[in-house]
Amino acid sequence: MKNILPALACITLLAVSNLANGQNLVFSRYIIATDTIEDNGVTFAASSDDAEQENDAIDALFDDDLDAGWEGDPADQNTLTTGLRFQHIFLPQGAIIDSAFIIVYSHEAKTAADVANITIAGEAADHTETFNETDLITDRPRTSAQVSWVVAEEWGLWTPHRTPDLKSIVQETVNRSGWASGNALSFFLLGENQGVSEDENAREMESFENIADPEDGGDGQNHPERVPQLVVYYSVQNGEFSQPIIATTVIEDNGVFFSASSDDAEQENDEMDSLFDDDLDAGWEGAPEDQNILTTGLRFQHVGIPKGAVIQNAYIEVYSHESKTAEDVARITIFGEATDHAETFTEDALITARPKTSASELWEVAEEWGLWTPHQTPDLKGIVQEIVNRPGWEAGNAIAFLMLGENQGVTEVENAREWESYENIADPEDGGDGQNHPERVPRLFITYSSPNLATSVFEATPSNVKSLTLYPNPASQFVTLELDNEAAARIRIFNGNGQLVKLIETDRQRVISLPTGDLNEGVYTVQAEQDGVFYVQKLVLSR
Repeated sequence: MKNILPALACITLLAVSNLANGQNLVFSRYIIATDTIEDNGVTFAASSDDAEQENDAIDALFDDDLDAGWEGDPADQNTLTTGLRFQHIFLPQGAIIDSAFIIVYSHEAKTAADVANITIAGEAADHTETFNETDLITDRPRTSAQVSWVVAEEWGLWTPHRTPDLKSIVQETVNRSGWASGNALSFFLLGENQGVSEDENAREMESFENIADPEDGGDGQNHPERVPQLVVYYSVQNGEFSQPIIATTVIEDNGVFFSASSDDAEQENDEMDSLFDDDLDAGWEGAPEDQNILTTGLRFQHVGIPKGAVIQNAYIEVYSHESKTAEDVARITIFGEATDHAETFTEDALITARPKTSASELWEVAEEWGLWTPHQTPDLKGIVQEIVNRPGWEAGNAIAFLMLGENQGVTEVENAREWESYENIADPEDGGDGQNHPERVPRLFITYSSPNLATSVFEATPSNVKSLTLYPNPASQFVTLELDNEAAARIRIFNGNGQLVKLIETDRQRVISLPTGDLNEGVYTVQAEQDGVFYVQKLVLSR
């Protein structure tokens, strides 16, 4: 053993080094509110995105728990199904799904004898709708990919539990021709008839409207951290994202109501212009009697770029509002707003007062512009990269760009460019149709990728699994594993999020010592494979 350990240590260090360079992207989403409801004079948030079906009837949508499995009492037999819908799934079409699972919290304690046979399927749709009390969960179309979840372990009260790997279901969905980043994704947790039983072969999970019952020692409050959560690890080679400026409000003009947006704004010198106008200006007006620095702000919502993504290219496309000659050279410096989530613009706060990114890009517009023609900024990837690298950035947040004119001196030409706003109108005096043209609204385009395509996540445990002997447990700097045979083995250690943190391959060893001093304190899963047999055990690291 003394001769083997140094070689094993080298293998371990090499494996850890390789994994340190290999990252995949992570996305998570909780069930979110869809409604507000009133109960005894109190109004609170509720969600129809989690639902329960008992046999062929939908239960009340707004309840504190969700059941899945089978109730086999001779006098009252019920198949229990749960539906979970997750909104705003910012996974690009064709993303490589490395791992996916749902975390649920138990609503009541269960013994290991309460075995629930649950089949998990996805809804075979490009974008799923929320649940209602009329249509059955089981009538919705299902994915071909389905996963068995045999829940045979003891559950405590309000403890977290994780489904098996659902990556095949998510992969099938994001491979659909009509899938788009930002769509909603639904899962069905289907119970089955397990026969007459004295045990309750069902598991109860916390819902969006969960309440910690004081009779069970709870505080009588809702706990958002116990709401079902979807977690997906994935990789992207060439992810594409685009988003236009979108409506933020409805305004009235001469008795006519129409959509408008405060996500595009203009500032002249140190004063904000009206938020709702048909054009946006950036650059410089240098007439001797009237000199103005013109600044535009553009905010794009629901930017589905994950934290840590590598930005390959980014630009904004605008449509000209009026013709310009090549002599009308505008020098515009573009910054991002240095914040995790940009707020919309207002008429009482200057665009130039917002914090700016370190990264910027000069856009020197020196070419001729026609009327209502498309034009692109330079590459803004440095700005976007800085923002998505922020610790507080999350996919789905908003990004704002600040397009700052500068003093170009007294001039007879107009060193500014005008482009179409959200409220653009094609003026009939210019040959337009007098209508709003959504296709001319400013739009952000981003191409991105993963840091690399390493697959490094916990996969579903096979059926031929044995308990792995680990000692000491809890461990600190080293842990010893005992397998059945002296044969080649592959050992993987996963963190609490299911991500692979260590991979070791050994030859002809039954007892293996692994260094763990480089791992943080916490709970890990150790999985070993030898001669087609899998071993699994929880490992606690404490120092």
